[in-house]
Amino acid sequence: MYTREEFDRRRDAVRQVGRREGRLLAIVSVGLGLAQLVFIRWAETRLERRLQLSLECAAVLLYLALVGWLLWRYQRKVRATLPVCPRCGAPLKGISERLAVTTGRCDSCGGQVVGGF
Repeated sequence: MYTREEFDRRRDAVRQVGRREGRLLAIVSVGLGLAQLVFIRWAETRLERRLQLSLECAAVLLYLALVGWLLWRYQRKVRATLPVCPRCGAPLKGISERLAVTTGRCDSCGGQVVGGF
């Protein structure tokens, strides 16, 4: 069972990880997306059509792979910091987290999550 302070620290840690990893994901995805647009514009004027399409397809696939990996990493890090029910191990996120804050209990199993209630 968490104390109120421990539970609040876990919630803050989730927010910090989400903010940090979300910022990285946004910067990389927007930055590389804009770089691809510039590259496509450049390739249209300087390269033959077949080479241009090959390079653009490869760039898009690499972009999707990188953004997909960053998204997976974001979700994994947030999930690793989520508070969990000490009784059933259910992650307390979203409505489950808010119910645990309000009632002190897990909405999945009804076990006591936060002491002092």
